Amino acid sequence: MASSAVAAGPYAERRGRTRDLSARYPFALELLDFYGALLGVQEQAHDEAVAARPAADDLVAYVAEMVVPSVMDVSIAAGPQKLREAVAERSRRTDPRELLAAWVGNEEQGPVDRYLARAAVGPVLEALGPDVAAACVGERDPRHCPTCGGLPQLSHFALPSEDLAAGGRFLLCARCSTSWGYARMTCPGCGEDASSRLPIFNEEGTVSGERGSVVRGLEGKLGDRVKAEHAPVFPHVRIEGCETCRHYLLSIDLLADPAAVPLVDEMSALPLDLFAREKGFTKITPNLMGF
Repeated sequence: MASSAVAAGPYAERRGRTRDLSARYPFALELLDFYGALLGVQEQAHDEAVAARPAADDLVAYVAEMVVPSVMDVSIAAGPQKLREAVAERSRRTDPRELLAAWVGNEEQGPVDRYLARAAVGPVLEALGPDVAAACVGERDPRHCPTCGGLPQLSHFALPSEDLAAGGRFLLCARCSTSWGYARMTCPGCGEDASSRLPIFNEEGTVSGERGSVVRGLEGKLGDRVKAEHAPVFPHVRIEGCETCRHYLLSIDLLADPAAVPLVDEMSALPLDLFAREKGFTKITPNLMGF
């Protein structure tokens, strides 16, 4: 029998984890509250797409009509001020089909257009599956999503019940949320596999099965509300960098926290993103909220 989380679907799981982390991480409360509001819109878009089953050729037109207006509305109502203002401006002057086509077509976009397209297209691609996602533009190789060709958003280590063929490490697509196996100690940005070129940064107090440098000074990025000395704030999250391409991503260890939902936990770990940036690394792709 499926677990209740699985039976309830990915959006119910994400909403529950968002509530849990909002209580745990007060420094990320504004972002998580907004994400929780957006999840309601995305879940509705997902369920309606399951029922409507638009064809791949109709993806952009369908999302522009059925999803973008709701994403814009919730962003203006619940988003941070700068996002509210930018989305309000886009709603008056931008044809949503253009920004959606650019996201599906793997084109360069500004942060606001990328956010709108990703927030609107993502749940529809999840709902419709590989047949529609295959129409997206992108490389099909080990470092890109085998379903849509998108870039990896994060890395995560599987629970024992999952497929361990790739050593338990998986990448999660930023465009369609497909997971695929990927070799340990290999950079998802450039394929570098020399361990000396692949620094890992673990928060102080974190027990890690692999070598890593310590993330120090994290408390200063969390504000006065989080001061637990030597107690890791993100015991299940680490930074995986590459000295060759100077990219990084965050890795979520489900063995360390089986309740983690990688997409949500990655988004909440803002201090680790800031630490990686200070070290001169650039994320392979920003997450939905632009971090």
